[in-house]
Amino acid sequence: MTVGKGKKHIMLFLCVFVLLCAVAVVCFLFDLRKKINDLGRFQSYRLQYTQDAAQEADFLKQLCCDKRGVKLYKASGRSHLYLRLGLGEEEAESYGLSISTLEKKGFLIAYQGNALCLFAGTQDGLRRGCYYMVYNLVDENGRLLLNPGERYVDKGRSVREQIRIGDVPIEEYSIVLAENVPAVYALDLRYYINQAGGGLPDIGEGEAHIRLEIDEALSPGKQEIEAVGGNITIKGADETALAQGISQFANTYLGWMYAGTERETLGRGDSLPIRIPAEIQTAKNPWMEEREAIITLWKVNYPGGVFQNNATSLKNDVMSFSEEQLYEYVRMLKYCGFTGIQATDICSAWAGAGGYEYVQERLRILADAAHSMGMKFTLWVWGAEFNMFGWVDASVTYEAGGYASASENPAVQAAFEKYYSIYAELADCTDRLIVHYYEPGNLEDRADAAYFAEKLVEKFRAVNPDIDFGINCWANYFSLGDMQEFINRLGNDITMYEGGYHSDPETYVPFRSFCVQNGCRLGTWAWNTCDREIDQLAQMCFTPHMIKSVYQTAGQYDEIKKPEYWSEMDSYHVLNVFSLYCAGQLLIDPSLESEQLTYDVALAAVGEEYAADFAKVLRLIEKARSGESWDTYWWDSDDFILKSAAYPAEEILTESKEAIELLEEMIERKQEANTLPLPIKLEELLRLLLPHLKQINAFAKFRLEFANVENMLVSGASSEEIQTKLKVIGEPIPEYNTVIGLWGQLEARAQQEMLFDFCQRNSLEMRIYPAYDRERKFRIYSQLARKQRGKPEPVLFYSPTYEGGLAYGQETTDRLVRELIEEGILVEKEGTDALYLADWERYSTIFN
Repeated sequence: MTVGKGKKHIMLFLCVFVLLCAVAVVCFLFDLRKKINDLGRFQSYRLQYTQDAAQEADFLKQLCCDKRGVKLYKASGRSHLYLRLGLGEEEAESYGLSISTLEKKGFLIAYQGNALCLFAGTQDGLRRGCYYMVYNLVDENGRLLLNPGERYVDKGRSVREQIRIGDVPIEEYSIVLAENVPAVYALDLRYYINQAGGGLPDIGEGEAHIRLEIDEALSPGKQEIEAVGGNITIKGADETALAQGISQFANTYLGWMYAGTERETLGRGDSLPIRIPAEIQTAKNPWMEEREAIITLWKVNYPGGVFQNNATSLKNDVMSFSEEQLYEYVRMLKYCGFTGIQATDICSAWAGAGGYEYVQERLRILADAAHSMGMKFTLWVWGAEFNMFGWVDASVTYEAGGYASASENPAVQAAFEKYYSIYAELADCTDRLIVHYYEPGNLEDRADAAYFAEKLVEKFRAVNPDIDFGINCWANYFSLGDMQEFINRLGNDITMYEGGYHSDPETYVPFRSFCVQNGCRLGTWAWNTCDREIDQLAQMCFTPHMIKSVYQTAGQYDEIKKPEYWSEMDSYHVLNVFSLYCAGQLLIDPSLESEQLTYDVALAAVGEEYAADFAKVLRLIEKARSGESWDTYWWDSDDFILKSAAYPAEEILTESKEAIELLEEMIERKQEANTLPLPIKLEELLRLLLPHLKQINAFAKFRLEFANVENMLVSGASSEEIQTKLKVIGEPIPEYNTVIGLWGQLEARAQQEMLFDFCQRNSLEMRIYPAYDRERKFRIYSQLARKQRGKPEPVLFYSPTYEGGLAYGQETTDRLVRELIEEGILVEKEGTDALYLADWERYSTIFN
């Protein structure tokens, strides 16, 4: 019995022990689970902070409560999780961390044991860290998104030195809320401002203020941003629209990218101050409601897919830009006054980039950037040009073959299916689609073009049913019958695009009347107004007077039908910004004065100190390269300014010397841009502009010396004397690092044409410049090589003229071709007048 009782006691003891162990394990697991859960609950952390961080600790507590509904308490002896705020390297080192590599507004957030540490070297940095933690590391349910062992470091390199509205630092501003605006929107705006520049405007009334309003008078979903006298108002039709307006403000003016989305990030710019204009006006009753710049994607150093120009700077090449630069480029166009952007998705761009995938990746960045700033994105495509301009696809055919029409040929259908499917990869980010079928284009029958247009729009509307689809009918290449083909097949829910008719404005009458009669929309696709297409006679110019003249002329026909949309060519890219600014503003109000616009864009670019002098530089470029009318601007006009007797050579020579000195001074001072957003530094833009002024200066010298030669002829000088003088003045004007089209440099072309014509008229010998000729021969050869690419047999060229003789003149072109034959570069086919490349086989296997 005694033994039995002992066993029972032992068994009881063991049972109790096991039970206690189980309870202990459960308690341990429960406590562990609680601690794990506590790790993820921001409210579980207790604040510890040094005395110099007390103000930021109070700020953090208030921010957590207002934004996330989380209350933070000061640490006590029973706390097991700490949120440690501290200033200075010594404080960080005490926790085994280092902040020595941080800039003055940088911060570090990291776990160290049971402490979540937020350290910075300055109060600005610590406050930025508080804002970042609440907005990015704590979700709406109060869960902490940073896991043990993880850290976040913001070195502060993207933070701007200061943000100013006009001349006033944004820290001196207050954020004012209309009565119907929840306080959280002020917090959101402060977050974007604080992360961008470290400053923190107060919330409440203030003389200098940013006001947030909900304005139900706005159209549903719409927002407006305005600044008057430095005071900014951000409005939305409802709370959602106001939130979008705040995001657009951050993206447009505070250096953010994609604010308001999961992709939001600060641009990785330098520390230069952000300068927000003190005056920002929403266009009221603009002449053109929708205004876009046409970003043409000829590769700047590979014009027309013909020749690689190793001297051309790629700092002006949109397709070479980083994502941040592309985003800044869209900012620049919005600043100019455009409501959207248009981009040309064409096979020549694919050739320049080595594939369509890269080009479309960049186009998607442009589209996303535009949408994040409240702008639209238009895709413009070649409808029937898939294997030229450097892009070779031997499978492409446009011919009917044995079929009644090209559209019935399966091989043609396969080619269009292939390339239209490529275009349609951008359907989800495209608001407007414009297809271009002629010049270039390879469908001779408009019924075929209309058939394939229907196939293209079907692909896009399958993804985006609301897309605005249209046909580009520029330059009057389309007859009204051709246009009717598209209406017959597609209906009138399309936009027909006229050109900007310079030489024959009466063309507006039948075109607009047709749109009225058929009930279709009307848009304008302007070309060669802001600058010239760079595959031909590339030219950095400034054309405010001519732009105004074109717009006012077009406006005279608005009584018939007014365009709903106007797009303006952006070909020379960054250096074209000055003309683009004038175009964007004149599309809002065509009555604006050109002189005032010139000063305004100069001020936006270089600031008040240099604005007046830089405006003179812009006026000089207009005077020297385009004049004030279409006739003085266009190369084949009798009044073309470069070859006109009205060319003011002495004025231009004097002013160009002063302009060069001014640019060199600003470059040396590393002058910063004022309010104009630029994808490159202003100093780099000025360096790109400088060689153009040198070309203008050299041509002015030539015109004065050429006038002396003409006077020598009149005064009876001998042919030998004149010939000697011509040799001195005829050295071709250099190309430098500028963008050069297939026709050569602007002033050099005019110079050589004037010399050639003078020598022809006076039976004088035109001097040959071997280096200049070699370059021109290389471009002729390169164009023939482009046509040979991918062909298994030699391509025959009949009467080879290179650009129809327009580039160098027919006689000069013929001479250069003859010399290419003599040099063995070109071969004459025996018994014919046809030529082919001597080394044609090297190009026979090139394909895309």
